[in-house]
Amino acid sequence: MAVKLTLVLAAVYLHQVSGHGMMLSPTNRASLWRIYSALSPNYEDNEYFCGGVQAQYEQNGGNCGPCGDNYADPQPRSNENTGTYGIGIISGVYTEGSVINVSSTLTANHLGSISYSICVLKDPSLPETEDCFQALKLADGSDSFPVSVTDFQIENAVQLPENLTCERCVLRWHYRCDLRLVVCRNSWGTCEDGTGAIGCGDQEIFRSCADILIV
Repeated sequence: MAVKLTLVLAAVYLHQVSGHGMMLSPTNRASLWRIYSALSPNYEDNEYFCGGVQAQYEQNGGNCGPCGDNYADPQPRSNENTGTYGIGIISGVYTEGSVINVSSTLTANHLGSISYSICVLKDPSLPETEDCFQALKLADGSDSFPVSVTDFQIENAVQLPENLTCERCVLRWHYRCDLRLVVCRNSWGTCEDGTGAIGCGDQEIFRSCADILIV
């Protein structure tokens, strides 16, 4: 019995640490079940990392689905508009040009950095494309937030563009390593200067997308 219990606890622990993080406010599409009980639970809503490093870089040429799905998945991918979780629920209403507070959680901290981008969804019957997303700045003017070893519950002040309103916009949370600046994957890779080191080379990317309204 003790052996069985140990195996069960080990399995639970491995499942918990295999996920890495997601945007929770505004609530990302895959996590809407956490605030709407009528939706089916998705206990893997913190695991949208482009299908994993091997799939992203070795199979898909470095490409990732716009909202974190495996690029090889058929469209619409699960987290894209009209996909399994992209059902059009607005999880945030904001004013044009304002600074908004965005919350995210890291269930396993890999250091790295978090950045944001936005897409105006002009046709609600189609999934968004990578080209649609435009980078946003943080309120302090920086392009990204450096994740420290103690960061698990993260609050970022994000600057929305002036003169941008939309009935359906997609806010994207993008979490990745900064290559030589920090170690995100505990693996060896080739750095830009040709040397090798842990943390260089292809790194994991995690994404969340949320539908928002800007007035």
